[in-house]
Amino acid sequence: MMDRFLKGLEAGVGRVNQVFVFIGSLFLIGTMVTTNLDLFMRFVFHAPIMGMNEITELFLLYLTFLGTAWVYHDDAHVVVDVLLYNLVEGRRKNLLILQNHIIVGIISLVLVYYGTATTIDYIVRDVRNPTILETPIAIAIGIIPIGAFVLLLEVLIKSLRILRGREG
Repeated sequence: MMDRFLKGLEAGVGRVNQVFVFIGSLFLIGTMVTTNLDLFMRFVFHAPIMGMNEITELFLLYLTFLGTAWVYHDDAHVVVDVLLYNLVEGRRKNLLILQNHIIVGIISLVLVYYGTATTIDYIVRDVRNPTILETPIAIAIGIIPIGAFVLLLEVLIKSLRILRGREG
């Protein structure tokens, strides 16, 4: 029963990660295009595009939180390789990895809780960024609890794998 649940959860989170990585790729392309377009307009016509910095900031924020769970899934994040892979073996290694998952899980849970509460508060109060575009701040911070929730699910999957005796 648990294996079935774990496989279903892994498949679902994997699909969400694929969608998030695709959307993140679009944001990366958008960042490159808008930045170059703004530079072109600035230096050729001496007329930068108003609000382009704000748009680029939003793209980079979304890119970060859309890709976090995928990076964590592939173990492409920064780890202390010397400690994990050279000095520690077997069960002690899995214990260190599990401790890492617990820390990341706690941080993710905090980001989900406070990010959601803050986003809802900003939506209700219609809080806006005091810039040219006056973007609602909820648009900017709304991605944080979403990305952190997917990261939390990824941590749960990896932790269950270790606890069930499979790889970390």
